[in-house]
Amino acid sequence: MAVRKVLETSSVIKGAKSVTAVASGPIFHPVRTRRAFEVVCDQIRVKLSSGDLRPGDQLPGELELAEQFDISRSGVREALRSLESAGVVEARTGVHGGFFITESGTSDGIKQAVSDMVSLGQVSTASVTEARIELTCVAIRLACARATDAELDAIEADVDHHTELFRQGRGSRNTRSLGEFYRLIARATHNEVIVILVDALSEILRMLLARIDPKPREDMNRARKKVLRFMRARDAQRACAAMTTHLKNIHEYLESESESKKLEKSSDSVA
Repeated sequence: MAVRKVLETSSVIKGAKSVTAVASGPIFHPVRTRRAFEVVCDQIRVKLSSGDLRPGDQLPGELELAEQFDISRSGVREALRSLESAGVVEARTGVHGGFFITESGTSDGIKQAVSDMVSLGQVSTASVTEARIELTCVAIRLACARATDAELDAIEADVDHHTELFRQGRGSRNTRSLGEFYRLIARATHNEVIVILVDALSEILRMLLARIDPKPREDMNRARKKVLRFMRARDAQRACAAMTTHLKNIHEYLESESESKKLEKSSDSVA
């Protein structure tokens, strides 16, 4: 249920504004120090941790927030954009639209932060691949211990789907669809944090691969089948070794194709 705060008219007492809320719910304090939007973000996060704000709750409108925080509306907008990027709030449109506390876990904030660092050259694709290998192996170990037969069947169905597309000469170039394999393994861990982190790193690699327009490769399907075979045998060590080789091969392919694209651009510019 949306949380709506009704504010009384602010009164000026000894040069300072005093804002009182007549309805129950989180009360925010005027911003006096630091960059305004940072303090707004901090206060909203405090209300989340204290339970005053819960998933699905609607934040007050921009004007109401500006009055409560005693800052400009642009400062409020900057704070909301920051919280949205971090996955804390989500914007909804329509008659009953506004900003709401996110109801489900999302990897968007992590993905955006790491993706920006890669784009700025602060993090290498090799570092992302290394982290992805380690995290995916953690997921495999947990999944080998916890996955149900139905969850392993779902992974197999995904592998079979892409194998059949390749056999028909219609191998998928949809990098988002190809990422479902890792997502299904993560879900089989029954650990929401692992799902969020695997999703984030897989999405970053997906975006990097999309830039080179990857061609369908049969060896990728064979590698996935191998990983699944070991997982069905509950052999986490061999499944992890197969996945490590698979992800390193993807990294080498990405680096090779990226370099080829750079050389093509360089040749075109010279011509």
